[in-house]
Amino acid sequence: MRLATEAELEAVTALLVAQLREHRVQTPEAKIASAIQGLLRRPERGRILVALEGGRPVGVAAFSFAWPLEYADRSAWLEELYVEPAARGRGIGTRLLRAALRVAAEAGATVVDLEVEADHQRAARLYAREGFRSLARTHWVRTLEPVDEPRTPAQSATG
Repeated sequence: MRLATEAELEAVTALLVAQLREHRVQTPEAKIASAIQGLLRRPERGRILVALEGGRPVGVAAFSFAWPLEYADRSAWLEELYVEPAARGRGIGTRLLRAALRVAAEAGATVVDLEVEADHQRAARLYAREGFRSLARTHWVRTLEPVDEPRTPAQSATG
């Protein structure tokens, strides 16, 4: 388990695309690769870790940093934790999660948030075993239309 490098962009992209497709997320592969590259080049945004087996990436953990007011501190959002199907059942996911938690803490995060699909009990059991607790919340999302010009905070506050 270690931090991913730009040399592994293709392998990390393949793993994350596989993860997202398993969850019916259809973000174009090129956009995913661009986002991964941005994260690898700007570690203040977050981190990507890879699990290697025989020198080949077989798993990935990706998290982004945030500063939510409810924690009043830096947090990490564990966006993805994925182990390719052929490598599952050998503890790679657990070790990858533990490495991601350590790296997040070393980077100054005081809490890690994540979400689990309601029917993904295997993942839920892993997170519960590692000390995560379920919150009585529902995650909502809305896609925004692109804005022609960036707005300043003052413009956003006044409408």
